[in-house]
Amino acid sequence: MLRTRVAEIGRFATDHGTSKHGTPEHRPSGAPAPGLLAAPTHRTGGIEPQALYDRLARLGARPPWPADLAQALLRLPAIVDEPLAAKAARLGSPTGRTLADWLRVGGLPRPRYQVVTVARRDREGTYDFRHDRLPARRRVVEAVAPPGADDPYGLLTVSARPVDLRGLTDEPLWPAQLPAYRGLVATYGLPLVAGCADLDEPGGAALLPMLAERTGEPGPALDLAVAYGLAARHEPDRVATVDAVLMLAADGGLDPTAVGGHLGALAADGMITVSRVVLPLSDAAAAGAPLTTWRLLAAVLPALLACRPAPRGLPDLLALAARTAASTGVRIEVPGLVDVAARAGSSRLVTEARRLADALR
Repeated sequence: MLRTRVAEIGRFATDHGTSKHGTPEHRPSGAPAPGLLAAPTHRTGGIEPQALYDRLARLGARPPWPADLAQALLRLPAIVDEPLAAKAARLGSPTGRTLADWLRVGGLPRPRYQVVTVARRDREGTYDFRHDRLPARRRVVEAVAPPGADDPYGLLTVSARPVDLRGLTDEPLWPAQLPAYRGLVATYGLPLVAGCADLDEPGGAALLPMLAERTGEPGPALDLAVAYGLAARHEPDRVATVDAVLMLAADGGLDPTAVGGHLGALAADGMITVSRVVLPLSDAAAAGAPLTTWRLLAAVLPALLACRPAPRGLPDLLALAARTAASTGVRIEVPGLVDVAARAGSSRLVTEARRLADALR
C-alpha cells in the first residue's frame, strides 16, 4: 500500500505538474483532488471515523486519490458504525457511499488462520552457504479469506513461505498501515520475529510492542510470535517481547495458554533454545504479570517435562513456576509433573519439580 501511494503521488505530480511549493499548477475538471485522507489522527496510525467523514465532506463531488482513500479506510477501527454510515451515505457522492459500505460491515472480513510447519527453501547452487544457516523447520501461520468474502486489496490471503532471509523488509511499517488488524499484521510479520529465535537475527521483535498497541483480534500468529520473541537470541528483542506481553496482558489481548503451547511445541521440535526463555519470563512476572507468567508456564511445562534429555533451562522454569504458582494461589494441573517429582535422586530437575508439586497441593 505504501508503494502504491508513493507511485500515485508521483503520477499526479507528473501528469499535472507542481509549483515550487509542491501544489498542483493546474488540475483538469474531474481530476482526483490531492490531499491526505489517510493522515492518521492517532499515533498508532489509526483514523477517527468522524475525521475521515469530515474530510470526505469537504471534498464534495471531487474524487480522491484511490490509494489514499483505500489507506484511509484500512486505518479505521474495524467495527460497525451504522449512525456514521447513514451520514456518509447522505453525502451523495461515490466516496461517501464507499465509506458507508465500509462502516456497515466493520472493515475487512476476518480471515481464517492455520498454524503450519514449513521447511527451509531449496538449496541454490553448490556453494549456498546461506541455505546452511537456515533452520530446517519453522512454524508460521497462513491465512485465507473466508468463503465468499470480498478481498478488494488482496490482504487476506497469506501463504506459508519457506524459511528464507529474503523478502523481510517492510513488515515494521505494517502496524501503522493496518492498526485495527493486529492478527493479520502478525501473520505477515511472524517470519521476521521468528528469525530472532531460530536465525539469531536482531531487531525483529521490535514489531511486537507495536502490535500490542494496536487493536483487533490477536489471532494465532500473535501468540506464536510472542513465543518466538521470548526465545530471541538478543536481549533487546527479549525486552521488546516482555513489553508486548505486559501490554497485551493488560488489555486482554494475550492468550498465555496458547503462547505456552507454542513454546512447548517449538522446544519439543528443537526449533528454539529453551534457556533463553527463563529471563524474559522472570522479568514479566516481576513487572506485574505473575499470573500470566504462571499460566504460560503451566502450558509449556508438559512438553518440556516429556523431553529426553531434559532441555537446559527446565529446572529454572520449574523454579519460576513454583514461585508464580505460590504467589498467585492459582492451582493448575501440569501433566507429567508428578512423574518427574517422583523420580529417585536429588538432581536439580527433580528438586524443582517437587517444589512445584508441593506448591500445587
